[in-house]
Amino acid sequence: MDPGQNQRRELLTRVRDVVEHYERHSTAGPAIMRGVRYDLAVRATDLNGDGCLFPACTCAKADCAERKGCAPPDLGVWIEQAKKENRPRREPGAAFE
Repeated sequence: MDPGQNQRRELLTRVRDVVEHYERHSTAGPAIMRGVRYDLAVRATDLNGDGCLFPACTCAKADCAERKGCAPPDLGVWIEQAKKENRPRREPGAAFE
């Protein structure tokens, strides 16, 4: 195996950690990080093949060599985030309807 592949997988994993941090702790995090998640998915697919689910999977690294040990992505979380993002925004101090 190419040692460069392991380095790229570790880098993709570190970037996913940063993305997840911003998604959790920033009000605009999910919207801003959507493009970064897409880029991570493209790079992981280039590295591992078309069946790779990274960064949506729970792989410790962006490595699909042991795909059967990888849990399926939690799509419910993403659906809930999308619903929240599509809600109309209220100005601070605006009265509730």
